[in-house]
Amino acid sequence: MIAHGTGRLAPDEHRAVLRGTVYRVVGTPLIAALGLLNTAIIVRETGANVFGLVSLVGTFTLLFPFVDLGIGMTVMSAAANLTGAQRDPNAVDVIRRGYRVLGAVALAITGMALTVMAFDKWSVFLGISTGPADRWAITAATVLFAATIPAGLGTRILIGIDRNQFATVALMSSSAFTLGATLILAGIGVDGIWFAMSSLTGVLVSHLIATVLALRISGLGWSAFGSVSVAGRGKRLLAGSLWLFVAAIGVPIGLHGGRLLLAHLSTPVQLSNYALMAQLYGLTWSVISTAGVAFWPIFVRRRAETEATIRMWWQVTAAFSAMGVVGGCALAAFGPWTGTWLSGGAIEISVPLALAFGALLVLQSAHLPAGVLLTRPAEARWQAGCIAVMALLGLGLGAVLAGPIGAAGVVGAALIGVLVGQVIPDLTWVPRLVRRRTDQLVDARP
Repeated sequence: MIAHGTGRLAPDEHRAVLRGTVYRVVGTPLIAALGLLNTAIIVRETGANVFGLVSLVGTFTLLFPFVDLGIGMTVMSAAANLTGAQRDPNAVDVIRRGYRVLGAVALAITGMALTVMAFDKWSVFLGISTGPADRWAITAATVLFAATIPAGLGTRILIGIDRNQFATVALMSSSAFTLGATLILAGIGVDGIWFAMSSLTGVLVSHLIATVLALRISGLGWSAFGSVSVAGRGKRLLAGSLWLFVAAIGVPIGLHGGRLLLAHLSTPVQLSNYALMAQLYGLTWSVISTAGVAFWPIFVRRRAETEATIRMWWQVTAAFSAMGVVGGCALAAFGPWTGTWLSGGAIEISVPLALAFGALLVLQSAHLPAGVLLTRPAEARWQAGCIAVMALLGLGLGAVLAGPIGAAGVVGAALIGVLVGQVIPDLTWVPRLVRRRTDQLVDARP
């Protein structure tokens, strides 16, 4: 299955990368149309001021990906070793423990949401209030968000077993389910804030579809929800997830924390401008990230092949950087016009904001291959340190720039954070970190 000792992909790996990317590229026009139609409906139903808060709540999955405690990435690595020459006998137990821990996390978040609702304090956390309906609508949306946490493991398993194309299709289907939920909400005439539920409903349904596919294709079935085997008890099945958890905290703070900064330090209009341009950015990033995440299991299986891994990483980094430049130029050129058209003139995206998002896409694309390569516990710890720098820069500079500059300021802060905290360290340290794997293997021999 694996082309050992080379920088080339095995047939199954090549199909996983190619099909997932092709499906995403082919499906993106339809997904974009559905997503943009959904946005247009919500903007017209809520107005520019309320749309910002609706988008903020609806993107909880972007703001708080760390609630999976880094377990999603650990499960993906385990799924990559369910079968084949690199088979890990503990892989199934890793997945079982992952589901149990994230199920508990979902229950805890639900409990916290109900507590906030009981004291009617959502405005304290979010910085904005639209009225008494916030208490119920935001709580309902948060419960949906909690359910997406364990449900999201299905996508991780599909990617791990080289079924990236199925994960892609399942995730893309969320746009259709989101639009359906939005049309239902519009049809029954709910208050504007209730539209925050539509995107989270779409995400949850798509995750459930991915879970059904993953458990069926992998052969795990209902056993994935069973108890950890006797042999697996007492073992550190989720080793390394702590550092992936730390990394998952830093990423949304550095990249998406601008939403919260604008909610507290700027105006509702600036938050809406950011939210709309971020949606356009997300459509473009989804194509690149789909191809990038397919390399996670590929790099996992080549952990013992250092030089081949380094060669592949350089090649993939160059390719993804080029894709980022193309996508970034498109965002900068068409973002302002598209935003005005979508909102019917209610929201105007500035040229500096579009340029900032375009530049951010380039840097994110350049970093992506390193992010899916460095997944061993020691490497995840190094990544966590870099991400902490990125987050501190993004949040600190963003807090300074949010008031006087607005949306373009917080994106510019994120841009600086990614460059200093991730891209520059990647280019200087990744080869050294990969070569250390050989030394560690030698030291581990009797």
